[in-house]
Amino acid sequence: MFKKAIIAEDLGWNTKRIEQQLVNMGVEEIVITEYCDDAHLKFLKALKEDKPFDLLIADLSFKQDHREQKLKSGDELIATLRQYPCTIKIIVFSMEERLQRIRTLFEEQHIDAYVFKSRRSLEDLEKALHAIEREERYISPQVAAALDKQQSLDIEDYDILLLKKLAEGYSNKEISDLFKKKALSPSGVSSIEKRLNRLRLQFKATNAVHLVAVVKDLGLI
Repeated sequence: MFKKAIIAEDLGWNTKRIEQQLVNMGVEEIVITEYCDDAHLKFLKALKEDKPFDLLIADLSFKQDHREQKLKSGDELIATLRQYPCTIKIIVFSMEERLQRIRTLFEEQHIDAYVFKSRRSLEDLEKALHAIEREERYISPQVAAALDKQQSLDIEDYDILLLKKLAEGYSNKEISDLFKKKALSPSGVSSIEKRLNRLRLQFKATNAVHLVAVVKDLGLI
């Protein structure tokens, strides 16, 4: 079982629930922080004292206030900690539903579990802790599609730019003119229409508005 855990969460009621769950599971030392910068500093201090944390539970979103922060999100905190040679296990505890963002956390930041904040989040947290002990990954059922390899979320940079312009209200003709100015190819109106049709099929969207909504939900734009 984990001995030393650090929680990075700016909502007190969430912190108390997580802390109690860890206490129930026998975690010996629990440190609570409301800012990512503080979590980073405590992590470094523990490393320096040769008493490292073996578990981090972090939210992704932190409200900005009067205090200036270098690390403004859980994503940034996790990426920073992953630069150090340590074996800390990481659980993300968040309401984020965008599948691409969650997939990136697993594939690039190598998090160990993703617990979606819900009425059953404490139950999911317990499952996540047990899964990590078995050297397994865990993801809450509500967002499990993020790890479904059958669901392709990867598209080209050209497609991302095309979708962004579509979301900004540009017409196909205006996008064509813009791409021609930037020497982007393909830039013809018919080519852009074909590309958008392919994207609508890929993301099972019924029209352009639906397509924009889908890719926004996935965190692609």
